[in-house]
Amino acid sequence: MSKPPRQFDSAGVFETCRVREGAVLHRQEHLERLKESLRTLGMDVRRAQGVEARLNAAARRVGDGFVRIGLRAEGEPRMVVDERQGTPYSDRMRMEGVKVVTAAGCWPSGETGFAGAKHADRLSGILARAQAGDAVEALRFNAEGYLTEGTMSNLFLVKDGMLLTPATWLGVLDGVTRRHILLAAGRLHIPVQETVVTRHELFNADEAFLTNVLMGVLPVREVDGRRIGRRLPGPVTRRLSESLEREK
Repeated sequence: MSKPPRQFDSAGVFETCRVREGAVLHRQEHLERLKESLRTLGMDVRRAQGVEARLNAAARRVGDGFVRIGLRAEGEPRMVVDERQGTPYSDRMRMEGVKVVTAAGCWPSGETGFAGAKHADRLSGILARAQAGDAVEALRFNAEGYLTEGTMSNLFLVKDGMLLTPATWLGVLDGVTRRHILLAAGRLHIPVQETVVTRHELFNADEAFLTNVLMGVLPVREVDGRRIGRRLPGPVTRRLSESLEREK
């Protein structure tokens, strides 16, 4: 008796890693999160075998830039490596800030439970990103209408000296750079709240910035046509950015 055809499966996980001087920054954190994503999607964690060696080899070739590595549930090759020199974010963008929009719609109900995994099935994020136009990023909402994150970044804002960021339980990927910003805030004695964030609070923030491993700390100049802050980068943003750079 012939076997039924295998169901089409596009599942997979990935990590994007910053490379400097031929080394992967925060390598162990990326490897651990990759395994966490595999577990969440029900994929065999043993698929991560060999990833570290491939990352290290790619980093040596790149020198300065980034490496993205993906693990597929089905098909060949099972491991996909994309390596590039440089990053899409300039020093000018970090000094002058960037324009951001909020995306219409929200995470579909129930999908936010998988927001902690970096998986390849990111259609809702792609649709949100398509709304960005000439903006650098589109910010997303959860099913309750609270801001969560960008399509490829974490969101922070500053109000009256307090650093605010959407809590992970709202449906937020716990970014590697996000974690290091929170640690830096502790070192600098900057008060932090991981909480719910509304668009009203963002529009009235003293400062706002985005983070991911390629952006580092990227100040936000404008959201939906509203100017954010009086000068860029703001004082808290600058302190956190400088602290993050010293880590590396």
